[in-house]
Amino acid sequence: MKPIKQKYLHIPDKQHGDCWRSCLASILECDVDTFQYHNGDISWPDEWDEVMKKLESLGYYYGTVPVGSTTCGMLECPDTDGYCIAIGKSNRGVNHSVVWKNGMAHDPHPDNTGLIEITRFEILTKNKTNKR
Repeated sequence: MKPIKQKYLHIPDKQHGDCWRSCLASILECDVDTFQYHNGDISWPDEWDEVMKKLESLGYYYGTVPVGSTTCGMLECPDTDGYCIAIGKSNRGVNHSVVWKNGMAHDPHPDNTGLIEITRFEILTKNKTNKR
């Protein structure tokens, strides 16, 4: 995992933050711009599809796990050295993403305050054609 800070912070009614793509890039140890930044210029479903296609091209599958469904060890994916993404509310009152490994491993936001509530985890697993 290579910690990468956000390039864009959330500014209400002006700008979307890019914590999620920063977490993806941190875990995959790639440039944050590997995942294109969209500030609401395309729909969320279209942005989602774009990110999933990019992950697939990098040799990874994406999965989500609700907090209530987690069991011991299930988040410790060996394909990413045990790192995953935790998503929930920040102390700033907005949704936020951090890199997780048995606790917060990296907060891409400059204040480093993490999450006050976690709603789900996201894991990345290698597909059979991964060349990395």
